[in-house]
Amino acid sequence: MLKRVFVAPDPGRVRLRFAARAVLGIGLAVVVCGLAGHSLTGAVTGGLAALLALFTVADATVRGQAVTTALLPAVGLPVLAAAAELHDVPVARDLVFLAVVGAGVHARRWGPRGHSLGVFAFMTFFVAQFLHAAPGQLPELYAAVLLSVLSAAAVRFGLWCYERRLPPP
Repeated sequence: MLKRVFVAPDPGRVRLRFAARAVLGIGLAVVVCGLAGHSLTGAVTGGLAALLALFTVADATVRGQAVTTALLPAVGLPVLAAAAELHDVPVARDLVFLAVVGAGVHARRWGPRGHSLGVFAFMTFFVAQFLHAAPGQLPELYAAVLLSVLSAAAVRFGLWCYERRLPPP
């Protein structure tokens, strides 16, 4: 049984390449945030943004993946602002969180892109609340999200774009 856990079938080593690309992209994003002088909160937010950019974007084409990746900050930054601004107002914060969750679930009707954007919005709100993000930290958190999505995109589409060599699903 132990052998099956550690030696699972991986035809074409697709899962291995996917995981290696994710580790490289997330690591690069965290290093870039660190070099930019971001706090631990910024680095964690950036790492999560890179993780989501690499794991949730699942469009069928490389072009579709690029469009979805480019849209992630457009969804995440306003949600991040709302989460930080409402941190000290529990009732309003919880209502907005429920609205974000509802919108994220509703967005799934638009396929993989809607699903990716909905998950990104939900997780951005969640991480801001989890890390007790304050309005004064928003410029740093915005920069961390943007740098991390760019880092993840550089790895996904530049350094390690193995989707181009795979047959279409």
